[in-house]
Amino acid sequence: MAIISLKGLEFFAYHGVHDFEKEQGNSFVVDVDVEVDVREAEESDELDGTVDYEELFKIIAAEMAIRSKLLEHVSSRICHAVLNRWENVTRVKIQLGKLKPPIGAVCKMSVVTLEKKR
Repeated sequence: MAIISLKGLEFFAYHGVHDFEKEQGNSFVVDVDVEVDVREAEESDELDGTVDYEELFKIIAAEMAIRSKLLEHVSSRICHAVLNRWENVTRVKIQLGKLKPPIGAVCKMSVVTLEKKR
């Protein structure tokens, strides 16, 4: 097994409960860890036996583009999309952060961490 990670992916999106968040948008940061059986890639040296970073990014970007109220909902969609795309993925862990969340105090980022297993 291997862990394939993309760290610090930055997005501008329209996730939030408040109307102004849906209209103005905000900046978000995504970290993803994907546990994958890479024995085939170890032997073949071919991309088919592992997770393609570019395709992983595209899946995350597509889900981030769908407006949602809750980061938990976005995170869950990303996990399910990754598990559905690669049969050799056994676990997906997402950390989705909203920069400067509107909580009435100085806060650099709120973060939801979600993990799904096959």
